[in-house]
Amino acid sequence: MPTLARFSDIFRRRGIRAACLLLVCVGLIGAVAAACGDSSDSGSGDTLQMTYMGGFVPQSNLPFVAVYVAEDQGFFADEGLEVDIQHAGFTGSHKSLILAGEIDITTLPASEMLEVRANSGAPYVAVMLFGQRGDFGYAVLNSSGITSPADFAGRNVGYKGIVQSEFHAMLAAHDLTTEDMTMKDVGFNPVVLVEQQVDVYPVFLSNEPDTLTRSLNQEITVFEAADYGVPTLGVVYLVTEEFLQDETNREKLARFLRATVRAFEFSVNDPAAAIESTEKFLAEDPPPDLVHERFILDTEIENALSDLTRANGVGWFTQQQFRALADVLFDYGALENPIDIENAIDRSFLEDIHR
Repeated sequence: MPTLARFSDIFRRRGIRAACLLLVCVGLIGAVAAACGDSSDSGSGDTLQMTYMGGFVPQSNLPFVAVYVAEDQGFFADEGLEVDIQHAGFTGSHKSLILAGEIDITTLPASEMLEVRANSGAPYVAVMLFGQRGDFGYAVLNSSGITSPADFAGRNVGYKGIVQSEFHAMLAAHDLTTEDMTMKDVGFNPVVLVEQQVDVYPVFLSNEPDTLTRSLNQEITVFEAADYGVPTLGVVYLVTEEFLQDETNREKLARFLRATVRAFEFSVNDPAAAIESTEKFLAEDPPPDLVHERFILDTEIENALSDLTRANGVGWFTQQQFRALADVLFDYGALENPIDIENAIDRSFLEDIHR
């Protein structure tokens, strides 16, 4: 019969073997857990880098806010994406930098995107739409007696650099042309309306009406071409055809759009919190006018939602929308060549996100 010492030796050796087995099991479990932990919803554990450039200075335009919120709320991090957030300022450099491959994604009004693609052959591709209607309107003082675009006849009408095709189409809906009025290039100074240098002043809907009413204390009416049956669209996120040919690029674009769609929805549901995130990206000198920034965001959210987006998801667009806009641009000379809409837009990423 084994002695007490013998039993102790057996248990000691079995304990060592059990401990070793336990360590092996723990190691295997840890390895599996680590492998699982490296995976993400995007299907890859690799952190990818992407460069975004907003097409203007930092402010509360919805395409910009979606990026600010996605960064500040950790939505990019959730996707395993590091985004270098840049701004073109007043230079317009984003339009060429994306063609040179120095940035990955940028913003541009849909009409301008179509014009540049058709007229210069730039391989721009829209992948997400923010404004379901355009960004331009035409302001008049309530004291002017102008109650519809039909009253523009015989008046002094301002424009910013070029007369928009949508403006021509709005006039045509009232049996007018620019020959029926005096057109003046007024640049970007709404004071010319206050001083009555012009009777009609072209405004960016998301900011200048607030400047005229709140800062300049004017009572105004704003006319929009979309209200008279003219196809208009707002700002898009765009990439290039070459960018989309690379699978890694497609993966990081998918992550970027998932995060910014999430941020878009966040901003709709809690615009005050979206402004808090945005404030971190605004210039500090002079201090930002947060009431004005909220006006910008609220206006752009309103114009970004429609029956189409409520049925399909935010950022949605159709080929018919872009075709109708391109037809207006072509009819009034903004497009020098016909455009192949099928290659100018890619909704496949949104379809994956919203399915």
